[in-house]
Amino acid sequence: MDAQRDGLITTMAVLAVNKQRGIKSLLLLMLLLAGVLTGCQSYIQIQNPDQILDPSPGGDLYQQALDLEAQTSFNEAANLYEQALPLLLEEKNMELAAKCSEALHRLAIFEGLYPFTIEQLEDHLQQTYPQATAEQLATWTASDLTEHRFWDGEEHYFSDTAQNLKYRYLDLMQADAAADQVYHDLALKIIRLAQEEPAYPWMQYQKPATYRGAHIISVPREELPDVGTYRIWFPIPINTGPQTQVVIESIVPDKWVKQPPSIDQDIGLVYMEVPMEDLTEDLMIEVKFTFTHYEQRFTVDPDNVGEYDKDSALYQKYTRSYGNTEITADIRQMAESIVGDETNPYLAARKLYDYIVDNVTYNFMPHFIFWPRTSEAESDYVHRHQRGDCGAQSMYFSAMARSLGIPARTTGGWQLFADEFRGHFWAEFYLPNYGWVPVDTSAAQLAYYPKDLSDEQRQTFVDYFFGNQDSMRCVVQNDTDEPLIPQADGMVMLPMAIQMPAVEYSIPVGEFPDDVIVEYWAMKAEKISGN
Repeated sequence: MDAQRDGLITTMAVLAVNKQRGIKSLLLLMLLLAGVLTGCQSYIQIQNPDQILDPSPGGDLYQQALDLEAQTSFNEAANLYEQALPLLLEEKNMELAAKCSEALHRLAIFEGLYPFTIEQLEDHLQQTYPQATAEQLATWTASDLTEHRFWDGEEHYFSDTAQNLKYRYLDLMQADAAADQVYHDLALKIIRLAQEEPAYPWMQYQKPATYRGAHIISVPREELPDVGTYRIWFPIPINTGPQTQVVIESIVPDKWVKQPPSIDQDIGLVYMEVPMEDLTEDLMIEVKFTFTHYEQRFTVDPDNVGEYDKDSALYQKYTRSYGNTEITADIRQMAESIVGDETNPYLAARKLYDYIVDNVTYNFMPHFIFWPRTSEAESDYVHRHQRGDCGAQSMYFSAMARSLGIPARTTGGWQLFADEFRGHFWAEFYLPNYGWVPVDTSAAQLAYYPKDLSDEQRQTFVDYFFGNQDSMRCVVQNDTDEPLIPQADGMVMLPMAIQMPAVEYSIPVGEFPDDVIVEYWAMKAEKISGN
């Protein structure tokens, strides 16, 4: 039986690596994350690559591939990784096979995120914006907006370059009448909310909204392997500050749940292990939950913010440099130059907020290639290039605030502006006498997208998202880079944030294990009560 199983494992690995190295999965995941979620850089530094001294054929091929990857010869490296993986499985070197599988995933990610040569990019931009002149196209492709990475002897350009141009050149966005109307209606909705006098000015949390959510997975049995185990983490709400009454209504089937849902920890997850040997029919999973989220209204007296307890666990955790909230010397210098001689944390945080809203362009990001997959941190990327999406801007705000001794974090999961779960992150900073104060720089920038708002309306909109927040949110994690519960054995697709199921498969293969699960995954939202 063991020999038969080992042979099947090897056969599966050979079949997997002969496919397109998971590009279908990657593009699907990027599409799903596009609602949440770049300075040109011609190098790629892999996070702590191991030097393998292994005399086996599989180990030798792996080392050659690793060397080629370090030389940015990606196609040659991928071919050798593909050859090495089945050999490593035959040799029962599972540790190195897992690293080889992750290397294939890593190269597929770069290929999926940067699909265009310069000629292909020019064609893509012309198709996206047929009204563009030759002069405009030349300007766009020559500008620093054309995020690119270098490998195999040429530059490769970012998949979302065309979409990102709309946030730099708002006339491109406003030329789309339907999109302009959507932004206009949402802006007016938030402006009306901002202009409402709170019923109780002393209450930070008011006007709750209650939602029901559901994860649904339905995978045909023939789409899944015969052996091995899938580890699946489903994101769920947590109880934290403005979000309460989290209830897991049902998990069907519950036989695969391996520990209680982590609704009272820093990241909310339902964790399952699904053994393929025991699965005799289609994989059907449903996780239902409810939660209540309050609108936040902080009326802060700058003279009454109190003193930080610098020895507390909270202060130590949320002023550190860690993961994608890296505090570099340049970030600290930027923060100091923005706040000047302002020492009040509330007023200093407002200066950081205004700076990012006014100067950091909204931009879709190549999230998958940042720490821990490579050594590059999101906060440093945003600082160097002055662009980023909701999560990236929030990590930059948090890094600058932390550098000044102001505890801060990047919080989020989903927004429900259209009563549907859409990925979103924002920042919070801590004030001793008030708690965690919300800051949403990328939401504030929406004030500038509609063409028919007055300056007063735009300022009202921007002011609202500093110290206030709508109830159309769902918090899944208190900060980015929170480890999964339980921790993953390797590296899931997006290690720093979870907004869709995270997946691992016990047998190292060249494809992304997320592929088949996410393809058959959906989320539903229902507002039960509230405005």
